[in-house]
Amino acid sequence: MKKVRYIYFLIAAICTVFFLSSCASSNGLGSTKVNMTVSQLASNFKLTRNPLNNFSGTNRGLVVKVKTTNLQSEGFTADLTGSSIFTPHIVSYVRNMGMTEQNTTTDYVLIVTQEKITIDTWSGGNQVNITVNLTDNNGESLFTQRISQDGKNALNLYNGLCESFTLALEQVNWQEIASYLRKPSKDARDEPDVEVRGNGNTALEQTIVRWDVQSRPQGADLFWRVVSKTPEVKNTNNKYLMTTPYEATKSLDIKGLTYQTAGDVRIILRCEKNGYMPQEKEFNVRMVLDQEEISAFFRLVKEEEE
Repeated sequence: MKKVRYIYFLIAAICTVFFLSSCASSNGLGSTKVNMTVSQLASNFKLTRNPLNNFSGTNRGLVVKVKTTNLQSEGFTADLTGSSIFTPHIVSYVRNMGMTEQNTTTDYVLIVTQEKITIDTWSGGNQVNITVNLTDNNGESLFTQRISQDGKNALNLYNGLCESFTLALEQVNWQEIASYLRKPSKDARDEPDVEVRGNGNTALEQTIVRWDVQSRPQGADLFWRVVSKTPEVKNTNNKYLMTTPYEATKSLDIKGLTYQTAGDVRIILRCEKNGYMPQEKEFNVRMVLDQEEISAFFRLVKEEEE
């Protein structure tokens, strides 16, 4: 009787091993251990769609660099984070949007870091995490964005990764990046008496200003208005921007403004939050145009209870 039980147990164990081996083979790589090589994936990998945008009108060039980390594979996970096979596809994707290299001394640099690129060979899922960082020609960071794309239960390991990587690139805010590459064809100081009419064809209207407004606590309502001492520029009421923190890059659309009169025009930022006293900060428009930046921090003070 004991021999019979032993035989049944042995048969069951053999069947279990055979079943697990079959399941591992069905995932597309044919082994419980990762045996996919980088060269095999390189011959299959491609982006599934062309870029959705085109920014061929940029005046500043862009250098694209891709950073990788160490490549490691363990168990059922193929870790391709350190692989260079994605580099030509990333560079080609950016170039197809019209952002090309122009001048080595003035071009900006886009650094794409492969934070995590993995394939689960058991479930067929994948993970694509990348970070994009735009720096100017002096190495100062202008824009950073982190992208995480999770491809679950992909029917085909290769196609699943191709789709996830394409989706990750489509999530990048290319509009924001392109805005930094559009510098005015002329300096506003070369057109001191040219008024802003709203047509977008003056150097002033093409001057991009970076807004960075923070508050503590966050979540305060932010407004801005124009106060002018020159008759060509009218005063305005408060215009709502959004809640803090507020970060944006845009031109100053102030009709009637010229570079010559910008010193007589101010921008007033107002920060409001329930339970706190409102605060205001002012900026001379001439200085804003020269620095191409509006940066402010509001440390809000609670209202005194009666």
